[in-house]
Amino acid sequence: MIGCIGSPGQNEGGYLSKKQAFKLNPDADIFEFDGKVYSTGVDWIEEEELIKDEQIGEISEGMSNKLPVGAKIFAPKERRDILIVEYDGKEKRYLIQLGE
Repeated sequence: MIGCIGSPGQNEGGYLSKKQAFKLNPDADIFEFDGKVYSTGVDWIEEEELIKDEQIGEISEGMSNKLPVGAKIFAPKERRDILIVEYDGKEKRYLIQLGE
């Protein structure tokens, strides 16, 4: 298997920590849920057709660097690597952060 040298997350392996996610993107909009870090701003996840399923959580103090406390977290029916967060009438999609 041949990979791109110097690609983000290369040789990080497994799930990325908040520290690793910020190292790759200091301005990242992230949150941590169930021990995993999720980040928004990934173009292709905005184009995915997703249907919100059940609410699985809520943003609490210290979970996120940009989301407000009380924002609702939903899992879509179609994928488990994307979470949908709702607050103030807005909806944002977050992708789990994995290293290579």
